[in-house]
Amino acid sequence: MNFFNSMGLTMLQYLLSHPEYAFSPPDTADLCEAFDMAMAVLQERGDSAINWTDETVRAALATEIVAAWNNGERDPRRLSDSATLMAERRREAR
Repeated sequence: MNFFNSMGLTMLQYLLSHPEYAFSPPDTADLCEAFDMAMAVLQERGDSAINWTDETVRAALATEIVAAWNNGERDPRRLSDSATLMAERRREAR
């Protein structure tokens, strides 16, 4: 995966800005893959009320993915699902 040509760069930046998290290169790739999948799903749904380029939105997705990872989830698809579910719940709570 080329992080500089994907949204995974945002996840990578998030991880680098949080030194309390330490992941191996393969784990980091899985986290970035999960982030990319979550962003793709949410953008595909086309919710115009959410600014997907907003860093707080992206940070919330990254935070959710890392939290799920820290709770033992390792599958990028399920990590992505966790983040998209969180985003949907936040949208509905508005």
